[in-house]
Amino acid sequence: MKTLLALFLFMNVSVVSTYAQQQKKMDISVDKMPLIDVLVQIRQMSGFAFVYDSDAVKKAAPVSLKMKNVTVQEILDKCFAGTLFTYLMEDNLVIIKLQKSPVVGKQVENQKITGVVTDEKKMPLPGVTVVVKGVTLGTATDMNGRFSLLLPTIKDVSLLFSFIGMETTEVKYTGQDTINVVMKEEQSELSEVVVTGYQTIDRRKNTSAVQSIEMDKIKVPGVQTIDQLLESHVPGMIFMQNSGQVGAAPKLRIRGTSTILGNQEPVWVLDGIVLRDPVNVSPSLINNLDFVNLVGNAISGINPEDIERIDILKDASATALYGAKAANGVINITTKKGKAGPPSVTYSMNGKFTARPRYTDKSIYLMNSKERIAYSKEIIEKGLSYPTIKNWVGYEGALEKYNNGIYTYQQFTDEVARLETVNTDWFDLITEDVFSNSHTLSLSGGSSNVRYYASLGYSNEKGVIKGEKNDRYSASLNVNGNFNKFIFSFGMLANKGVREYVNSEVNILDYAYNTSRAIPAFNEDGSLYFYDVEGTSNASAGLPLAFNALHEMKNYRDEYNSSGVTLNMNLNYRFNDWLKTQFIFSYSINNTMQETFIDANSFYASNLRGTNYGEELTTDMKSKSLLPVGGEYREDFTRNDNYTTRLQFDFTKFLDCDSKHLINAALGFELASSKYDGKRQTHRGYLPERGKIFAEIDPDVYPEFTKWKMKDENARSIVTDNIQNEMSAYFTLTYTLNNAYSFNFNTRADASNKFGDRSNEKILPVWSVSASWDMKANILKDISWVNGLSVRGSFGYQGNMLSNQTPELIIKKGNMNNYFEEYESNIEHYPNPNLRWEKTGAFNGSVDFALLDNRIRGTLSYFYKKTKDAFLSKTVADINGVETYVINSGTLENKGFEISFNFTPFKAGGEVGGFRWDIDPQIGQVLNTLLTKAVNNNSFEKEQDEIFYTNYLDGSALIEGEPLNTFFSYKFMGLSPEDGRPMYYDVEKEHEEEYLEMDREEVFRRVMKVSGTRVPVLQGGVTNTFSYKRMSLSLNFAYSFGSKIRLMRLYGANSNGTTVAPLPERNVRREFVKRWQRPGDEKHTNIPGLLPNSEYASTLRPWWKTGNNNSINFADNIWQMYDNSDIRTVSGNYLKLQSFVFNYTLPDEFCKKLLLKSAYIGVSGSNLFTICSSKLKGQDPTQSGTTDQLNLSIRPSYSVNLGVTF
Repeated sequence: MKTLLALFLFMNVSVVSTYAQQQKKMDISVDKMPLIDVLVQIRQMSGFAFVYDSDAVKKAAPVSLKMKNVTVQEILDKCFAGTLFTYLMEDNLVIIKLQKSPVVGKQVENQKITGVVTDEKKMPLPGVTVVVKGVTLGTATDMNGRFSLLLPTIKDVSLLFSFIGMETTEVKYTGQDTINVVMKEEQSELSEVVVTGYQTIDRRKNTSAVQSIEMDKIKVPGVQTIDQLLESHVPGMIFMQNSGQVGAAPKLRIRGTSTILGNQEPVWVLDGIVLRDPVNVSPSLINNLDFVNLVGNAISGINPEDIERIDILKDASATALYGAKAANGVINITTKKGKAGPPSVTYSMNGKFTARPRYTDKSIYLMNSKERIAYSKEIIEKGLSYPTIKNWVGYEGALEKYNNGIYTYQQFTDEVARLETVNTDWFDLITEDVFSNSHTLSLSGGSSNVRYYASLGYSNEKGVIKGEKNDRYSASLNVNGNFNKFIFSFGMLANKGVREYVNSEVNILDYAYNTSRAIPAFNEDGSLYFYDVEGTSNASAGLPLAFNALHEMKNYRDEYNSSGVTLNMNLNYRFNDWLKTQFIFSYSINNTMQETFIDANSFYASNLRGTNYGEELTTDMKSKSLLPVGGEYREDFTRNDNYTTRLQFDFTKFLDCDSKHLINAALGFELASSKYDGKRQTHRGYLPERGKIFAEIDPDVYPEFTKWKMKDENARSIVTDNIQNEMSAYFTLTYTLNNAYSFNFNTRADASNKFGDRSNEKILPVWSVSASWDMKANILKDISWVNGLSVRGSFGYQGNMLSNQTPELIIKKGNMNNYFEEYESNIEHYPNPNLRWEKTGAFNGSVDFALLDNRIRGTLSYFYKKTKDAFLSKTVADINGVETYVINSGTLENKGFEISFNFTPFKAGGEVGGFRWDIDPQIGQVLNTLLTKAVNNNSFEKEQDEIFYTNYLDGSALIEGEPLNTFFSYKFMGLSPEDGRPMYYDVEKEHEEEYLEMDREEVFRRVMKVSGTRVPVLQGGVTNTFSYKRMSLSLNFAYSFGSKIRLMRLYGANSNGTTVAPLPERNVRREFVKRWQRPGDEKHTNIPGLLPNSEYASTLRPWWKTGNNNSINFADNIWQMYDNSDIRTVSGNYLKLQSFVFNYTLPDEFCKKLLLKSAYIGVSGSNLFTICSSKLKGQDPTQSGTTDQLNLSIRPSYSVNLGVTF
């Protein structure tokens, strides 16, 4: 009620404020200045908003004025004296239009026509210029979008409707009395400003690398997060989506990687305020390319329907005002604001179908039941035994029962015949086709003084893995207004999310992919089929426990509940026409509860308990049991509080009377705080069916359980309390000469409680210098086919500091040690007083152009970034109390080019709704190199870094002269013609003495070769947009080049360690159908053959793992080497149809019958098909193949969408 009263008061006093603003006195002095620049200057001095036809105003004669102590009305009267322009003042709005004038020599009779001009949302457009084509006769629409005009009686009369930001529309007059026009937004132009979060800059004066994207141009119905929508639309940004699970966040890299140990993700900003992730995940985990982030990131709770535009800040000049945190780039999100006009209610909905994986998919290259049974038969016939089989299922299980006399021969053959036809469809049982939906209801409107936008949203996104979902509830409110010299805004975003997943420890998708189809999921009576799996805990080691994957899915699950509110308040006060101040306060709070529920009848609980569910524990079992009763409940709660306060002064003034020298400056001070509070604990004995209570467990009867409860820190609970306070000052200065040359300087200095009291406390200012030259404004102004041409350049330094490094010794105080009867303490962080800032120098050069009536537009950019004193982790002697220590010892280089084009090959003239075709190709190349990792001098006792061959294989080793994430592979020689075993170069025993004299890494580089990098170096997209009358179709193709990936493992997942034969419960890839079987096959296949057990056993102890050769251990065995050889490494290049969107706008007559202003329906799809290397055998090119965890591939989806406005 108070809010409504305040708005009512603002609306009523606006009349007084508007009158005062109109009577404001000011001085102006210009000499032969273009009329359009004079209007900009008047707007800056007066605060009025101007509406005019920019094309008509640009053609007006230059203006010379020298007036003092005059009103806006007096200045405009002088400007338009003797011209065809007139104007209308409505509140704080000035509408400039062409005067109505007679048609010389052609006026015979006049026919009066009237009409209304609206936008595509049926909102009236004031100030639209309406002229008769070929003559100087015209008018402009009023505040309600209405116009009237007397037409001459001549042949072939056509009307031209033009408005800034809209496509010029031509309508032929055929005798009608009323002409209503719907104008479309200009498809080929972005906004005339860039929004950095601290400033809104005229694009003609912008000197930085900033890419602006209108949300409506990239929005794909059914895609529910902003980061996913950016794929292929931002040159220089590498997009990596390593999982198709619902809610999984992608990884983004803007212009490469500038840090190794720090967070490599860009900073997300909402309406000028930095956003924080709801959960403080460590950089090492976020940077891990195999990590699947299901918790969500800073923008997971934001509804894309509430977003107006996105600005990506790439270079040092653009990001300088954000300080040290912005070394990886900034993505600034601008939310929708209300527009003056009557209330407008919009409802949009989307229904999405997502397809599950199927065995018929190319990506599922696995044997069926019959092929798997045949493979097992061959293994048995060749004498390959299974000495350590623990799960007797499938063909091997039937044979074991026959050998033990449980089956007769007939029963055995009958069982084998049945198993050949089982063909269990694990993907059908574990995954499902799903339907999701989302809804958004918004309200917008207001007056010229107060405007509002509010929305409510709901998204129900289901995952194809059964039981997984991502529900999101969102609310948004933006109120903007102006009162006299004040401009104010209030914004609120609120969200609540509920996510449910099968726990990752179940690894359910890996089970679906790697489990033999000869194993049934159900018994013949329909009950679940359980088979025995050996326990692994101290309580159950060696004991058979019943297992069924479908049962485990239902009884081992995660649930994430999150909620967040962000409040932004902004108050501007203008002291005079050249100085204003801005005060911003923002507060946000995010609560995240991660819960894991493990029921008592799960395999996990049985493993800890020592018996299957329902079986009694013996006395001996009780003494070992780790979970005697009930299940397990894990909770992990995080609360994140943030506030930001900013005071900024903006100075804008011409330094001379001729308005040639313009200064724009801003000085600001900022306080920010971010606090994370959390508690993590694991409870056992959970009884949800008895009211969610915990069982009382006798410590004397169950000593191992009691020991776990006392010793395990998760059982005792872990409480976290982390706060980071920052104080900053920043300054920016831009000088513009003759509206063509702009020179900019930015700087910012940060101080934080996370910095130390010696070298790392020294405030390293972040600074940049940049310049731009608008050639169209001077030397090219008379060339008609050049609509715009400018060059930009920038250079600056960015800094970075790790928050967990301090000059003080950080001690982690532990619990009581029962043996010593003293409290334990450990070194958490060693003092690091000499650690310096990471410093990144960045250069950017760009050319912006627009040619041939804006049919060809684009930006060409080149960038170079060099990071010195990069943080690296160094292995140190244990005597220091820690194993690793952070030092400044690396140099990183990132360079590349970006190309952003927009072509309009065809744009039909004539009547409204003509055919139009736009092409938007985007190309970005990023080359990353670790130049050096030389070690600094310090007082530590150093040891050789603990680098293992696995680091070379998975890309985690830092190799000088190579990109980060470069991985190596063994050099495959071929298959042995004798028995089909794999062979490799440079691994013969004759190299033993040579390798013993070499450094470990030198050995690795001899037996391995560089395969490539896991991160693409070239990414982009091509968007084709077709529009005709009420229809539009957009096709977006995304491409990625330069990455290499490993094929899925043939031996790592299946080997039981003592035989090459796969475990009976495991499925086998169809590649084994083409395996080596007889001498000569090595000429036609590279799939190894099956070795008898005695020969296979010898391959498990190669020469480099015997005697004293462990120091040169470069592999596990030849089978592990095969999975990691160059023959199993293929190109990760791909081209995919990332999305298509088709929309049809319903006719106005139909909408009027339904009391609607407008309506549209459409269909869309995403991730529809991918073209990639045939060697992948259908494997998704986004899957790295370097991890044991198999992730869900990106799934195709299809959507139906609807939108109405009333």
